[in-house]
Amino acid sequence: MRMLVSLMMIVLSGLPVAAPAAQRVQSQTISGRTIASLADGMIRTLKVDKDRSVLPAFSVPDQTMPAGRIAMQAGTPLVNPSYINVPVTLTIDGKFSRSVYVGYRMQQYMNQAVAARDIAPGTIVSEEDVKMARVAFVGRQPNSTDVLIGRRVIAAFVKGQSIFIDSTSVDQIVKAGSSVIMTVRDGGVALTADVIARTSGGLGDQVIVYNPLTNKQLSGTVTGPGRVELELPGGDSQ
Repeated sequence: MRMLVSLMMIVLSGLPVAAPAAQRVQSQTISGRTIASLADGMIRTLKVDKDRSVLPAFSVPDQTMPAGRIAMQAGTPLVNPSYINVPVTLTIDGKFSRSVYVGYRMQQYMNQAVAARDIAPGTIVSEEDVKMARVAFVGRQPNSTDVLIGRRVIAAFVKGQSIFIDSTSVDQIVKAGSSVIMTVRDGGVALTADVIARTSGGLGDQVIVYNPLTNKQLSGTVTGPGRVELELPGGDSQ
């Protein structure tokens, strides 16, 4: 009762009241960026080949710590082919408090065909439309510009975007049911005839054609719009 009366008198007199010991404990915040910068120093000591780079995998959250003298030390990086963890140990007044792991991912690069300019859907790819560039590997088989020339893109591409072979289709310059000119070469002799295409194909594809005059089917290579050629075995074009 006396203690209660004393507290009431202190409050009424305007004097400060001492807080309980538990409320006097202060905390401090350690920036996640500070921890990450310490780990970055360890990452810079690693040797990485020219086709790879190390990138942060996530942001390190700020750490709330009790009052005291904080010390931090980065440990040995834990490395695997796709991921790296750097442990950072935090101590308070020389006593261990916690370990914070800073994660990094291994980014691989490759040489890949990309759009040299913005390309609209349906465009037939020309040499001016594509170029080779070093880009991030995304788990897909890369291809060169050579395999894209003459093919039709099936979607829009912006400058610098990778163009994979499955993002294009064959430009069918010979269509089934259309009249085409077939050239048959045998050594230095070349014969031409009007035939009917049985199958469709793009440049370099093999198609089947029908000759209504001889009532025979042949196969040949598409060499241009509406043109097919057949080189007979043993022929010498020279």
